Order: sequence, then C-alpha cells, then structure tokens
Amino acid sequence: MTGSTSVQGSLPTWDQVVALRDFIHGRTYAAAAPTIRINGEPPHAPGSDLARVAEVNQSLYQVTSHLCSRLYAELGTGHPGPVAEASWEALISISAAWREDPELPEGMRELLPVKPPR
Repeated sequence: MTGSTSVQGSLPTWDQVVALRDFIHGRTYAAAAPTIRINGEPPHAPGSDLARVAEVNQSLYQVTSHLCSRLYAELGTGHPGPVAEASWEALISISAAWREDPELPEGMRELLPVKPPR
C-alpha cells in the first residue's frame, strides 16, 4: 500500500479500489432492483417512494464511480496526494455501512472504520 497521512493511515491498492467499487455497485443495484422497470412499463410517479429509491441509488452509484475514478487517476501517477486521500476517505465512509456484511471483499473489513458502540 502507498503511505498516506489520512486518518486510515494508508491508501488502498488499485485492486482494492476495484473490489470495493464492485461491491458498492452490487449493493446499489440490489437495493434498486424493485425500481427496475421492464420495457414498456410506465415510469415511477415523480416523488413516489420507488422514484426516490431509484434516484438515491443512481446518486450513490455515480458518487462511487466518481470517487473511484479520482482515486485511480491519483494512484496511477505513482504519487497520490490529497485528492486520493479525500476520495479514499469518502469511499470508506460510504462503505462503513457494510462493514459487517459477510460478502464484503476479503481484506476490506480491516480498512473500514470500526463503528462506535451505541
């Protein structure tokens, strides 16, 4: 791993970013499954719960893709800087919700912050 001054102490490898991106995208797709319309079905009513779920899932997918793209670009330079650190911190914040998910890619759990007890 590349060293960093971020709260997590290090940046991920390229392969770790890919694995986490694929995991998050899989989760957003699964959550959006009830909103998927078959050809010819009318759109969901604006403001309906299904329309909101679809919007939120699309937004999370786009944010994750954008953060990963920034991180790939930074890692690709060989000298990742503050943009990489900020992108990684945002990705792990998003991913923390799935910290205990049994399907979280191997090695990812150690990279995610531990949830404080309630």
